Amino acid sequence: MKSLEEIALKLGHRKQESFHFFKHYDAILSHLRNEKINFLEIGIGGSKDPKEGGHSLKIWSEYFSKASLYAIDLYYKDLELNSRIKIFQGSQIDKKVLDNIHKISGDFDIIIDDGSHINSHQIETFKILFPKLKSNGYYFIEDVQTSYYLSDGGDGFYLNNKKTAINFFKTMIDRMHQVEHENPYSKPDYYSKNITEINFLPNLIIVKKNENKSKSHILINNQKPIKGQSLLTLRKILKILKYNFHYIRSKIYYFLDYFKI
Repeated sequence: MKSLEEIALKLGHRKQESFHFFKHYDAILSHLRNEKINFLEIGIGGSKDPKEGGHSLKIWSEYFSKASLYAIDLYYKDLELNSRIKIFQGSQIDKKVLDNIHKISGDFDIIIDDGSHINSHQIETFKILFPKLKSNGYYFIEDVQTSYYLSDGGDGFYLNNKKTAINFFKTMIDRMHQVEHENPYSKPDYYSKNITEINFLPNLIIVKKNENKSKSHILINNQKPIKGQSLLTLRKILKILKYNFHYIRSKIYYFLDYFKI
């Protein structure tokens, strides 16, 4: 079978930045090529021209020969595409539009965000769509270099800016390791329970959804157990005081971080 890059070249695809991604897609998704999957792409291309765009959809429809493909774009599109492809118009952060697509499609196996590349859009779209991704599914965010572009809501100066997509997805690393937080106040959230892999590649982030069953081999209920019985009550009190001190310290740091932006 032809690789994704070979299919793209055959179809006349010339968007150079896409070829950088193809090898990663091939390595991760090739086992799904002959499966009946649901695929969603955000962003069709061609800007406002209704007759332009859809190049990547043609590539994906050949690569996934049995897939049902769905795509959304801000602008109206009137393209001649494979009958397995359904196109919708709307904003990638319009929950009603995305919910309506999901009602038609069901949960997705693959979601690719190649939309506006605006940081707030990348974050909000993930929040809406990640719950609609199947277990063992993959979520891709392309062109995350915009996390450093001021015009797209990024920040190439203060690299800890919490409003950038890259920094948002960095928090997923912490959430994925929630069971290892030595912090009795730490509680798992939806992402903690459903992310098992996250990969940061040049201009591309890949998130795998699966039930996170990892357990700590050191902590019990996010606390280090007290060893031995000597002065046990005193040591328990000291541990509680220590955790309370670090809890207050963390809140001060969060407060200070807020005013750095």
